[in-house]
Amino acid sequence: MSGMLIEDDFMDDEIVFKPIGYIRSPYEDVSNMPKSTRESMDVEAEMVINEEYLESMSSMEVGEEYMVLFYFHKSEGFKQRVPFMGNGPIKGLFSTHAPNRPNPIGVSTIKIKEINGNVIKFNGVDMLNGTPVLDIKDIL
Repeated sequence: MSGMLIEDDFMDDEIVFKPIGYIRSPYEDVSNMPKSTRESMDVEAEMVINEEYLESMSSMEVGEEYMVLFYFHKSEGFKQRVPFMGNGPIKGLFSTHAPNRPNPIGVSTIKIKEINGNVIKFNGVDMLNGTPVLDIKDIL
Protein backbone atom coordinates (compact mmCIF):
# COMPACT_ATOMS: atom_id res chain seq x y z
CA MET A 1 0.00 0.00 0.00
CA SER A 2 1.40 3.32 -1.00
CA GLY A 3 2.26 5.80 1.75
CA MET A 4 1.83 3.36 4.65
CA LEU A 5 4.65 2.71 7.08
CA ILE A 6 5.96 -0.80 7.34
CA GLU A 7 7.80 -2.15 10.34
CA ASP A 8 11.24 -1.71 8.75
CA ASP A 9 10.56 2.04 8.66
CA PHE A 10 10.43 2.45 12.40
CA MET A 11 11.08 -0.72 14.44
CA ASP A 12 14.78 -0.01 15.03
CA ASP A 13 14.39 3.70 15.72
CA GLU A 14 15.35 4.92 19.17
CA ILE A 15 12.80 7.03 21.02
CA VAL A 16 14.07 9.46 23.65
CA PHE A 17 11.94 11.07 26.35
CA LYS A 18 12.83 13.95 28.66
CA PRO A 19 11.13 13.79 32.08
CA ILE A 20 8.83 16.67 32.94
CA GLY A 21 9.34 16.12 36.66
CA TYR A 22 9.70 13.45 39.34
CA ILE A 23 7.81 11.80 42.18
CA ARG A 24 8.41 12.32 45.91
CA SER A 25 7.09 9.12 47.42
CA PRO A 26 7.40 7.30 50.76
CA TYR A 27 8.42 4.16 48.84
CA GLU A 28 12.15 3.59 48.38
CA ASP A 29 11.96 0.04 47.02
CA VAL A 30 9.39 -2.24 45.44
CA SER A 31 9.14 -4.57 48.44
CA ASN A 32 6.79 -2.24 50.34
CA MET A 33 5.21 -0.40 47.40
CA PRO A 34 1.54 -0.97 46.51
CA LYS A 35 0.86 -2.91 43.30
CA SER A 36 -1.79 -0.41 42.19
CA THR A 37 -3.23 2.98 43.06
CA ARG A 38 -6.36 1.24 44.41
CA GLU A 39 -4.19 0.01 47.28
CA SER A 40 -2.77 3.46 48.02
CA MET A 41 -5.56 6.03 47.78
CA ASP A 42 -4.92 6.93 51.43
CA VAL A 43 -1.18 7.51 50.82
CA GLU A 44 -0.07 11.01 49.86
CA ALA A 45 2.86 11.86 47.60
CA GLU A 46 4.10 14.78 45.54
CA MET A 47 4.84 15.28 41.89
CA VAL A 48 7.43 18.00 41.31
CA ILE A 49 7.08 19.38 37.79
CA ASN A 50 9.91 21.24 36.07
CA GLU A 51 9.06 24.96 36.26
CA GLU A 52 9.27 25.32 32.48
CA TYR A 53 5.91 23.45 32.38
CA LEU A 54 4.00 25.67 34.85
CA GLU A 55 1.76 27.01 32.07
CA SER A 56 0.89 23.42 31.10
CA MET A 57 -0.43 22.93 34.65
CA SER A 58 -2.69 26.01 34.52
CA SER A 59 -5.96 24.12 34.04
CA MET A 60 -5.28 21.29 36.50
CA GLU A 61 -7.72 21.22 39.41
CA VAL A 62 -7.73 19.96 42.98
CA GLY A 63 -10.10 17.01 43.39
CA GLU A 64 -9.73 15.89 39.79
CA GLU A 65 -8.17 12.63 38.63
CA TYR A 66 -5.32 12.45 36.13
CA MET A 67 -3.24 9.75 34.48
CA VAL A 68 0.48 9.97 35.15
CA LEU A 69 2.84 8.30 32.69
CA PHE A 70 6.20 7.51 34.20
CA TYR A 71 9.44 5.63 33.68
CA PHE A 72 10.06 2.48 35.75
CA HIS A 73 13.61 3.68 36.41
CA LYS A 74 14.62 0.70 38.57
CA SER A 75 13.31 -2.03 36.27
CA GLU A 76 15.70 -4.40 34.54
CA GLY A 77 14.78 -6.93 31.90
CA PHE A 78 11.38 -8.53 31.48
CA LYS A 79 9.54 -11.82 31.14
CA GLN A 80 6.69 -12.29 28.68
CA ARG A 81 4.54 -14.15 31.22
CA VAL A 82 4.31 -12.89 34.80
CA PRO A 83 2.19 -13.47 37.91
CA PHE A 84 -0.73 -11.02 37.99
CA MET A 85 -0.22 -8.39 40.74
CA GLY A 86 3.02 -10.17 41.66
CA ASN A 87 1.45 -13.30 43.15
CA GLY A 88 -1.67 -14.13 41.12
CA PRO A 89 -2.28 -16.35 38.10
CA ILE A 90 0.28 -16.23 35.29
CA LYS A 91 -0.69 -13.79 32.52
CA GLY A 92 0.87 -12.37 29.39
CA LEU A 93 2.89 -9.26 30.25
CA PHE A 94 0.70 -6.91 28.19
CA SER A 95 -2.33 -7.88 30.32
CA THR A 96 -0.62 -6.60 33.47
CA HIS A 97 0.92 -3.46 34.98
CA ALA A 98 4.17 -5.28 35.81
CA PRO A 99 7.12 -2.84 35.98
CA ASN A 100 9.60 -5.00 34.08
CA ARG A 101 8.68 -4.41 30.43
CA PRO A 102 10.35 -4.05 27.01
CA ASN A 103 9.71 -0.31 27.36
CA PRO A 104 9.40 0.31 31.11
CA ILE A 105 6.64 2.92 31.00
CA GLY A 106 3.99 2.94 33.71
CA VAL A 107 0.64 4.64 34.04
CA SER A 108 -1.24 5.42 37.25
CA THR A 109 -4.43 7.26 38.06
CA ILE A 110 -4.01 9.86 40.79
CA LYS A 111 -6.34 12.28 42.58
CA ILE A 112 -4.99 15.79 43.20
CA LYS A 113 -5.20 17.08 46.77
CA GLU A 114 -3.28 20.34 46.42
CA ILE A 115 -1.34 22.36 43.86
CA ASN A 116 1.35 24.75 45.08
CA GLY A 117 3.37 26.26 42.25
CA ASN A 118 5.08 23.35 40.50
CA VAL A 119 4.33 20.83 43.26
CA ILE A 120 1.23 18.64 43.00
CA LYS A 121 0.18 16.72 46.13
CA PHE A 122 -1.86 13.65 45.30
CA ASN A 123 -3.27 10.38 46.52
CA GLY A 124 -2.84 7.09 44.73
CA VAL A 125 0.93 6.67 44.75
CA ASP A 126 2.28 3.38 43.45
CA MET A 127 5.59 4.83 42.31
CA LEU A 128 9.02 4.83 43.90
CA ASN A 129 10.64 7.96 45.28
CA GLY A 130 12.50 9.69 42.45
CA THR A 131 10.41 8.14 39.65
CA PRO A 132 10.73 10.27 36.48
CA VAL A 133 7.38 11.63 35.23
CA LEU A 134 6.99 11.54 31.43
CA ASP A 135 3.53 13.07 31.01
CA ILE A 136 0.22 13.90 32.70
CA LYS A 137 -3.16 13.48 31.02
CA ASP A 138 -6.66 14.30 32.15
CA ILE A 139 -9.21 11.53 32.39
CA LEU A 140 -11.95 12.09 29.86
